[in-house]
Amino acid sequence: MPRIFQLIIGAIACAGFVSAATAAKLPGTYKLVESWPEHTVLDLPQIPDAPVVWAREISGATSRLDIAGFYFSRKGDGKDAAGPDSAPDLLLPVVSQVEAAAKRGVPVRLLADAKFARTYPELPAWAGTLPGAFSRQLDAGAAWGGVLHAKYFLLDEDGLYLGSQNFDWRALGEIHEMGILVRDKTLAAQARRVFDMDWKIAGDQAATPPVKFEPSAVPAHVPLAQLPGVTLTGPAGNSVQAVFAASPATGLPEGVPWDLPLLVDMMDAARDSVHLQLLSYGVSDRDGRKFDDLDNALRRAAARGAKVRIILSDWAATKYALPAIKGLSTVPGIEVRFTTIPPHPDGFIPYARVEHAKYLSVDGNALWVGTSNWSRDYFHESRNLGVFLRGEGAPRDADAFFNLSWHGPYAVKVTENGEYTAPRRN
Repeated sequence: MPRIFQLIIGAIACAGFVSAATAAKLPGTYKLVESWPEHTVLDLPQIPDAPVVWAREISGATSRLDIAGFYFSRKGDGKDAAGPDSAPDLLLPVVSQVEAAAKRGVPVRLLADAKFARTYPELPAWAGTLPGAFSRQLDAGAAWGGVLHAKYFLLDEDGLYLGSQNFDWRALGEIHEMGILVRDKTLAAQARRVFDMDWKIAGDQAATPPVKFEPSAVPAHVPLAQLPGVTLTGPAGNSVQAVFAASPATGLPEGVPWDLPLLVDMMDAARDSVHLQLLSYGVSDRDGRKFDDLDNALRRAAARGAKVRIILSDWAATKYALPAIKGLSTVPGIEVRFTTIPPHPDGFIPYARVEHAKYLSVDGNALWVGTSNWSRDYFHESRNLGVFLRGEGAPRDADAFFNLSWHGPYAVKVTENGEYTAPRRN
Protein backbone atom coordinates (compact mmCIF):
# COMPACT_ATOMS: atom_id res chain seq x y z
CA MET A 1 0.00 0.00 0.00
CA PRO A 2 1.46 3.39 -0.97
CA ARG A 3 2.49 5.58 1.92
CA ILE A 4 0.02 8.31 0.97
CA PHE A 5 -2.87 5.88 1.38
CA GLN A 6 -1.56 4.83 4.79
CA LEU A 7 -1.51 8.46 5.86
CA ILE A 8 -5.01 9.06 4.54
CA ILE A 9 -6.40 5.99 6.30
CA GLY A 10 -4.64 7.01 9.50
CA ALA A 11 -6.18 10.45 9.30
CA ILE A 12 -9.64 8.98 8.68
CA ALA A 13 -9.18 6.64 11.63
CA CYS A 14 -8.29 9.56 13.86
CA ALA A 15 -11.48 11.30 12.69
CA GLY A 16 -13.48 8.28 13.82
CA PHE A 17 -14.43 6.85 10.41
CA VAL A 18 -12.15 3.77 10.66
CA SER A 19 -11.69 1.74 13.80
CA ALA A 20 -8.36 1.76 15.61
CA ALA A 21 -8.22 -2.02 15.08
CA THR A 22 -8.53 -1.58 11.32
CA ALA A 23 -5.85 1.11 11.29
CA ALA A 24 -3.57 -1.14 13.33
CA LYS A 25 -3.75 -3.80 10.61
CA LEU A 26 -2.05 -1.56 8.07
CA PRO A 27 1.15 -3.10 6.71
CA GLY A 28 4.42 -2.24 8.35
CA THR A 29 7.12 -0.46 6.37
CA TYR A 30 10.73 -0.95 5.36
CA LYS A 31 13.43 1.12 3.73
CA LEU A 32 17.11 0.65 3.04
CA VAL A 33 19.62 2.96 4.70
CA GLU A 34 23.17 3.59 3.52
CA SER A 35 26.50 4.96 4.71
CA TRP A 36 29.15 6.09 2.26
CA PRO A 37 32.76 7.19 2.58
CA GLU A 38 33.16 10.93 2.11
CA HIS A 39 35.19 12.07 -0.91
CA THR A 40 33.84 9.17 -3.01
CA VAL A 41 31.14 8.80 -5.67
CA LEU A 42 29.22 6.20 -3.65
CA ASP A 43 26.32 8.30 -2.38
CA LEU A 44 22.84 7.38 -3.67
CA PRO A 45 20.44 10.29 -3.10
CA GLN A 46 17.36 8.04 -3.09
CA ILE A 47 18.64 6.02 -0.12
CA PRO A 48 18.63 7.89 3.22
CA ASP A 49 21.87 8.20 5.18
CA ALA A 50 22.35 6.19 8.37
CA PRO A 51 23.52 9.01 10.68
CA VAL A 52 20.40 11.03 9.84
CA VAL A 53 18.04 8.05 10.15
CA TRP A 54 19.58 6.80 13.39
CA ALA A 55 19.41 10.16 15.12
CA ARG A 56 15.86 10.82 13.92
CA GLU A 57 14.49 7.41 14.88
CA ILE A 58 16.13 7.40 18.31
CA SER A 59 14.87 10.93 18.97
CA GLY A 60 11.34 9.61 18.51
CA ALA A 61 11.64 6.68 20.95
CA THR A 62 9.03 6.89 23.70
CA SER A 63 8.87 3.56 25.57
CA ARG A 64 12.15 1.66 25.14
CA LEU A 65 15.46 1.56 23.30
CA ASP A 66 17.64 -1.55 23.01
CA ILE A 67 21.00 -1.38 21.23
CA ALA A 68 23.32 -4.32 20.46
CA GLY A 69 26.60 -4.19 18.62
CA PHE A 70 29.95 -5.72 17.91
CA TYR A 71 31.69 -2.59 19.14
CA PHE A 72 31.00 1.07 19.91
CA SER A 73 33.50 3.80 19.11
CA ARG A 74 33.47 7.56 18.88
CA LYS A 75 36.34 9.27 17.14
CA GLY A 76 39.35 9.06 19.41
CA ASP A 77 38.08 6.13 21.50
CA GLY A 78 40.81 3.51 21.59
CA LYS A 79 44.12 3.55 19.78
CA ASP A 80 42.61 2.58 16.41
CA ALA A 81 39.81 5.17 16.29
CA ALA A 82 41.87 8.14 15.17
CA GLY A 83 41.47 10.08 11.96
CA PRO A 84 42.28 13.42 10.33
CA ASP A 85 40.66 16.49 11.87
CA SER A 86 38.64 17.06 8.70
CA ALA A 87 36.87 13.68 9.00
CA PRO A 88 33.63 14.31 10.94
CA ASP A 89 32.39 12.11 13.77
CA LEU A 90 28.84 11.46 12.57
CA LEU A 91 28.16 9.17 15.53
CA LEU A 92 28.10 12.05 18.02
CA PRO A 93 24.57 13.27 17.14
CA VAL A 94 23.35 9.68 17.53
CA VAL A 95 25.02 9.35 20.92
CA SER A 96 23.41 12.64 21.93
CA GLN A 97 19.98 11.27 21.04
CA VAL A 98 20.60 8.12 23.10
CA GLU A 99 21.45 10.34 26.06
CA ALA A 100 18.39 12.51 25.45
CA ALA A 101 16.16 9.43 25.31
CA ALA A 102 17.45 8.21 28.67
CA LYS A 103 17.01 11.65 30.24
CA ARG A 104 13.38 11.88 29.12
CA GLY A 105 12.66 8.54 30.78
CA VAL A 106 13.04 6.01 27.96
CA PRO A 107 14.57 2.78 29.36
CA VAL A 108 17.83 2.09 27.52
CA ARG A 109 19.75 -1.19 27.34
CA LEU A 110 23.10 -1.45 25.55
CA LEU A 111 24.69 -4.82 24.82
CA ALA A 112 28.28 -5.03 23.56
CA ASP A 113 30.51 -7.92 22.60
CA ALA A 114 32.74 -8.66 25.60
CA LYS A 115 35.88 -9.23 23.53
CA PHE A 116 35.72 -5.95 21.64
CA ALA A 117 34.57 -4.03 24.71
CA ARG A 118 38.11 -4.50 25.97
CA THR A 119 39.37 -2.60 22.92
CA TYR A 120 36.63 0.05 22.92
CA PRO A 121 35.34 0.28 26.52
CA GLU A 122 34.36 3.95 26.58
CA LEU A 123 30.85 4.03 25.11
CA PRO A 124 29.51 0.86 26.80
CA ALA A 125 30.75 2.20 30.13
CA TRP A 126 29.25 5.62 29.44
CA ALA A 127 25.87 4.13 28.57
CA GLY A 128 25.69 2.45 31.95
CA THR A 129 25.92 5.83 33.68
CA LEU A 130 22.86 7.31 31.98
CA PRO A 131 19.68 7.64 34.05
CA GLY A 132 17.51 4.55 33.65
CA ALA A 133 20.05 2.91 31.35
CA PHE A 134 21.91 -0.38 31.67
CA SER A 135 24.96 -1.73 29.85
CA ARG A 136 26.10 -5.35 29.61
CA GLN A 137 28.73 -7.33 27.74
CA LEU A 138 27.98 -10.64 26.05
CA ASP A 139 30.72 -13.27 26.11
CA ALA A 140 29.63 -14.94 22.89
CA GLY A 141 32.88 -16.90 22.84
CA ALA A 142 31.87 -18.74 25.99
CA ALA A 143 28.35 -19.31 24.68
CA TRP A 144 28.97 -20.33 21.07
CA GLY A 145 32.68 -19.87 20.31
CA GLY A 146 32.34 -16.61 18.36
CA VAL A 147 31.34 -13.00 18.92
CA LEU A 148 28.29 -10.77 19.10
CA HIS A 149 28.69 -9.62 15.50
CA ALA A 150 25.13 -8.35 14.93
CA LYS A 151 24.59 -4.60 14.78
CA TYR A 152 21.02 -3.51 15.47
CA PHE A 153 18.69 -1.48 17.61
CA LEU A 154 15.06 -1.76 18.67
CA LEU A 155 12.72 1.18 19.18
CA ASP A 156 9.50 1.05 21.18
CA GLU A 157 7.27 -1.86 20.11
CA ASP A 158 7.67 -1.75 16.34
CA GLY A 159 11.08 -0.37 15.37
CA LEU A 160 13.96 -2.56 14.14
CA TYR A 161 17.17 -1.45 12.48
CA LEU A 162 19.87 -3.92 11.45
CA GLY A 163 22.69 -3.85 8.96
CA SER A 164 26.40 -3.77 8.35
CA GLN A 165 27.12 -0.55 10.26
CA ASN A 166 28.85 -0.94 13.59
CA PHE A 167 28.14 1.79 16.15
CA ASP A 168 31.34 3.44 15.06
CA TRP A 169 32.09 6.93 13.74
CA ARG A 170 33.86 5.38 10.75
CA ALA A 171 30.85 3.26 9.80
CA LEU A 172 28.73 6.39 9.38
CA GLY A 173 31.08 8.47 7.26
CA GLU A 174 34.13 6.52 6.10
CA ILE A 175 32.82 3.08 5.05
CA HIS A 176 30.32 1.87 2.43
CA GLU A 177 27.50 0.21 4.36
CA MET A 178 23.87 -0.88 4.06
CA GLY A 179 21.14 -1.44 6.64
CA ILE A 180 17.38 -1.75 6.77
CA LEU A 181 14.85 0.07 8.92
CA VAL A 182 11.63 -1.84 9.60
CA ARG A 183 8.53 -0.60 11.36
CA ASP A 184 6.50 -3.68 12.28
CA LYS A 185 5.53 -5.10 15.67
CA THR A 186 5.89 -8.76 14.70
CA LEU A 187 9.42 -8.50 13.31
CA ALA A 188 10.54 -6.17 16.12
CA ALA A 189 9.19 -8.65 18.68
CA GLN A 190 11.16 -11.50 17.11
CA ALA A 191 14.35 -9.45 17.20
CA ARG A 192 13.67 -8.48 20.81
CA ARG A 193 13.44 -12.14 21.76
CA VAL A 194 16.99 -12.54 20.45
CA PHE A 195 18.09 -9.44 22.35
CA ASP A 196 16.43 -10.66 25.56
CA MET A 197 18.13 -14.05 25.25
CA ASP A 198 21.54 -12.44 24.85
CA TRP A 199 20.86 -9.93 27.62
CA LYS A 200 20.07 -12.81 29.98
CA ILE A 201 23.19 -14.72 28.95
CA ALA A 202 25.31 -11.62 29.54
CA GLY A 203 23.92 -11.31 33.06
CA ASP A 204 24.50 -8.43 35.38
CA GLN A 205 28.28 -8.37 35.64
CA ALA A 206 28.15 -5.98 38.57
CA ALA A 207 26.13 -8.36 40.75
CA THR A 208 25.98 -11.91 39.44
CA PRO A 209 28.03 -14.19 37.17
CA PRO A 210 26.79 -14.59 33.59
CA VAL A 211 24.03 -17.11 33.04
CA LYS A 212 25.34 -20.47 31.84
CA PHE A 213 24.18 -20.90 28.26
CA GLU A 214 22.59 -24.18 27.28
CA PRO A 215 22.74 -24.70 23.50
CA SER A 216 19.38 -25.04 21.83
CA ALA A 217 18.55 -27.66 19.22
CA VAL A 218 19.15 -26.66 15.61
CA PRO A 219 15.68 -25.69 14.36
CA ALA A 220 14.06 -27.87 11.72
CA HIS A 221 14.38 -26.21 8.35
CA VAL A 222 11.22 -24.81 6.80
CA PRO A 223 11.89 -23.62 3.22
CA LEU A 224 11.88 -19.87 2.80
CA ALA A 225 8.94 -19.99 0.39
CA GLN A 226 6.86 -21.81 3.03
CA LEU A 227 7.63 -19.55 5.98
CA PRO A 228 4.78 -17.20 6.86
CA GLY A 229 5.91 -13.69 6.05
CA VAL A 230 4.90 -10.33 7.44
CA THR A 231 3.54 -7.86 4.89
CA LEU A 232 5.61 -4.68 4.59
CA THR A 233 5.28 -1.69 2.28
CA GLY A 234 8.42 -0.33 0.62
CA PRO A 235 9.43 3.21 -0.30
CA ALA A 236 7.96 2.85 -3.79
CA GLY A 237 4.64 1.57 -2.45
CA ASN A 238 5.51 -2.03 -3.30
CA SER A 239 4.32 -4.84 -1.05
CA VAL A 240 6.69 -7.58 0.16
CA GLN A 241 6.68 -10.51 2.54
CA ALA A 242 9.35 -10.25 5.25
CA VAL A 243 10.97 -12.96 7.37
CA PHE A 244 13.35 -12.37 10.28
CA ALA A 245 16.13 -14.90 10.89
CA ALA A 246 19.33 -15.18 12.92
CA SER A 247 22.45 -17.19 13.80
CA PRO A 248 24.01 -19.21 15.34
CA ALA A 249 21.88 -22.32 14.89
CA THR A 250 22.30 -23.44 18.51
CA GLY A 251 21.48 -20.03 20.00
CA LEU A 252 18.02 -19.18 18.70
CA PRO A 253 14.80 -18.44 20.59
CA GLU A 254 11.92 -20.72 19.68
CA GLY A 255 10.26 -19.66 16.46
CA VAL A 256 13.24 -17.74 15.04
CA PRO A 257 14.62 -19.56 11.97
CA TRP A 258 18.31 -20.06 11.20
CA ASP A 259 19.36 -17.81 8.36
CA LEU A 260 21.95 -20.05 6.65
CA PRO A 261 19.54 -22.53 5.01
CA LEU A 262 17.24 -19.65 4.03
CA LEU A 263 20.09 -18.05 2.09
CA VAL A 264 20.59 -21.34 0.28
CA ASP A 265 16.86 -21.48 -0.48
CA MET A 266 17.00 -17.97 -1.87
CA MET A 267 19.83 -18.78 -4.27
CA ASP A 268 18.31 -22.11 -5.27
CA ALA A 269 15.25 -20.19 -6.48
CA ALA A 270 17.35 -17.86 -8.67
CA ARG A 271 16.73 -18.05 -12.40
CA ASP A 272 18.04 -14.77 -13.84
CA SER A 273 20.36 -12.87 -11.51
CA VAL A 274 22.22 -13.08 -8.21
CA HIS A 275 23.90 -9.99 -6.77
CA LEU A 276 26.01 -10.45 -3.65
CA GLN A 277 28.10 -7.93 -1.76
CA LEU A 278 30.21 -8.69 1.30
CA LEU A 279 33.31 -7.65 3.18
CA SER A 280 34.75 -11.18 3.05
CA TYR A 281 34.05 -14.69 1.78
CA GLY A 282 35.45 -18.10 2.63
CA VAL A 283 34.82 -21.82 2.11
CA SER A 284 36.94 -22.93 5.06
CA ASP A 285 38.09 -21.33 8.29
CA ARG A 286 41.57 -20.97 9.75
CA ASP A 287 41.17 -24.37 11.41
CA GLY A 288 40.49 -25.98 8.04
CA ARG A 289 36.80 -26.69 8.68
CA LYS A 290 34.93 -26.85 5.38
CA PHE A 291 32.05 -24.47 4.67
CA ASP A 292 30.73 -24.77 1.14
CA ASP A 293 26.95 -24.47 1.63
CA LEU A 294 26.76 -20.98 0.14
CA ASP A 295 29.55 -21.52 -2.39
CA ASN A 296 27.74 -24.53 -3.84
CA ALA A 297 24.46 -22.61 -4.01
CA LEU A 298 26.14 -19.85 -6.02
CA ARG A 299 27.57 -22.43 -8.41
CA ARG A 300 24.17 -24.12 -8.81
CA ALA A 301 22.56 -20.79 -9.63
CA ALA A 302 25.16 -20.12 -12.33
CA ALA A 303 24.71 -23.63 -13.75
CA ARG A 304 20.98 -22.93 -14.16
CA GLY A 305 21.81 -19.84 -16.20
CA ALA A 306 21.53 -17.12 -13.57
CA LYS A 307 24.07 -14.34 -13.97
CA VAL A 308 25.98 -14.29 -10.68
CA ARG A 309 27.87 -11.11 -9.80
CA ILE A 310 29.79 -10.73 -6.54
CA ILE A 311 31.44 -7.69 -4.98
CA LEU A 312 34.00 -8.26 -2.24
CA SER A 313 36.17 -5.72 -0.49
CA ASP A 314 39.89 -5.88 -1.09
CA TRP A 315 40.20 -6.88 2.56
CA ALA A 316 39.03 -10.32 1.38
CA ALA A 317 42.21 -10.81 -0.67
CA THR A 318 43.98 -12.74 2.08
CA LYS A 319 46.33 -15.63 1.54
CA TYR A 320 43.92 -18.23 2.92
CA ALA A 321 40.72 -16.86 1.25
CA LEU A 322 42.07 -15.86 -2.17
CA PRO A 323 42.30 -19.35 -3.72
CA ALA A 324 38.59 -20.00 -3.12
CA ILE A 325 37.63 -16.57 -4.45
CA LYS A 326 39.72 -17.06 -7.57
CA GLY A 327 38.24 -20.52 -8.02
CA LEU A 328 34.73 -19.10 -7.85
CA SER A 329 35.64 -16.49 -10.45
CA THR A 330 36.48 -19.21 -12.98
CA VAL A 331 32.98 -20.72 -12.91
CA PRO A 332 31.02 -19.93 -16.11
CA GLY A 333 28.31 -17.41 -15.31
CA ILE A 334 30.04 -16.04 -12.19
CA GLU A 335 32.03 -12.81 -12.05
CA VAL A 336 33.74 -11.49 -8.93
CA ARG A 337 35.10 -8.00 -8.41
CA PHE A 338 37.25 -6.55 -5.65
CA THR A 339 36.71 -2.93 -4.67
CA THR A 340 39.34 -0.61 -3.28
CA ILE A 341 38.07 2.59 -1.70
CA PRO A 342 40.67 5.36 -1.99
CA PRO A 343 42.16 6.66 1.27
CA HIS A 344 40.90 9.82 2.88
CA PRO A 345 42.69 12.73 1.21
CA ASP A 346 43.74 14.22 4.56
CA GLY A 347 45.25 11.13 6.14
CA PHE A 348 44.98 7.44 6.96
CA ILE A 349 42.00 6.16 8.98
CA PRO A 350 42.43 2.73 10.61
CA TYR A 351 39.79 0.10 9.78
CA ALA A 352 37.97 2.34 7.31
CA ARG A 353 37.62 3.24 3.62
CA VAL A 354 36.19 -0.16 2.68
CA GLU A 355 33.08 -1.86 1.27
CA HIS A 356 31.41 -3.44 4.30
CA ALA A 357 27.76 -4.07 3.23
CA LYS A 358 26.24 -7.57 3.51
CA TYR A 359 23.27 -8.30 1.26
CA LEU A 360 22.00 -10.67 -1.43
CA SER A 361 19.60 -9.83 -4.27
CA VAL A 362 17.92 -12.42 -6.51
CA ASP A 363 15.90 -12.00 -9.72
CA GLY A 364 14.64 -8.53 -8.85
CA ASN A 365 12.14 -10.02 -6.40
CA ALA A 366 14.06 -11.18 -3.33
CA LEU A 367 16.49 -9.50 -0.93
CA TRP A 368 18.43 -10.43 2.19
CA VAL A 369 20.00 -7.68 4.29
CA GLY A 370 22.10 -8.95 7.17
CA THR A 371 25.05 -8.57 9.48
CA SER A 372 27.02 -11.68 8.39
CA ASN A 373 29.95 -12.05 6.08
CA TRP A 374 30.02 -15.43 4.37
CA SER A 375 32.27 -17.80 6.25
CA ARG A 376 31.56 -20.56 8.72
CA ASP A 377 31.95 -18.74 12.02
CA TYR A 378 29.34 -16.09 11.21
CA PHE A 379 26.58 -18.74 10.96
CA HIS A 380 27.74 -21.42 13.39
CA GLU A 381 29.46 -19.53 16.20
CA SER A 382 28.49 -15.86 16.22
CA ARG A 383 25.33 -13.83 16.77
CA ASN A 384 24.06 -12.33 13.54
CA LEU A 385 20.67 -11.18 12.25
CA GLY A 386 19.02 -10.76 8.87
CA VAL A 387 15.78 -9.82 7.16
CA PHE A 388 14.52 -11.60 4.02
CA LEU A 389 12.14 -9.75 1.68
CA ARG A 390 10.15 -11.43 -1.09
CA GLY A 391 8.11 -9.55 -3.67
CA GLU A 392 8.47 -7.65 -6.91
CA GLY A 393 10.78 -4.69 -6.45
CA ALA A 394 12.08 -5.79 -3.04
CA PRO A 395 15.74 -5.28 -4.06
CA ARG A 396 15.21 -2.13 -6.13
CA ASP A 397 17.39 0.13 -3.99
CA ALA A 398 19.82 -2.68 -3.16
CA ASP A 399 20.41 -3.30 -6.86
CA ALA A 400 21.04 0.42 -7.40
CA PHE A 401 23.53 0.29 -4.52
CA PHE A 402 25.17 -2.75 -6.10
CA ASN A 403 25.40 -1.28 -9.59
CA LEU A 404 26.99 1.90 -8.30
CA SER A 405 29.91 -0.10 -6.90
CA TRP A 406 30.00 -2.70 -9.69
CA HIS A 407 30.29 -0.13 -12.46
CA GLY A 408 32.17 2.43 -10.40
CA PRO A 409 35.82 3.46 -10.46
CA TYR A 410 36.86 1.38 -7.44
CA ALA A 411 36.07 -2.12 -8.76
CA VAL A 412 38.43 -4.53 -10.52
CA LYS A 413 37.59 -7.94 -11.96
CA VAL A 414 39.06 -10.98 -10.21
CA THR A 415 40.81 -13.42 -12.53
CA GLU A 416 42.50 -16.75 -11.92
CA ASN A 417 46.00 -15.36 -12.59
CA GLY A 418 45.50 -11.89 -11.14
CA GLU A 419 47.69 -10.54 -8.35
CA TYR A 420 45.78 -9.14 -5.36
CA THR A 421 46.95 -8.01 -1.95
CA ALA A 422 44.84 -7.06 1.04
CA PRO A 423 45.56 -3.45 2.05
CA ARG A 424 46.80 -2.05 5.32
CA ARG A 425 43.96 -1.88 7.85
CA ASN A 426 45.56 -0.17 10.83
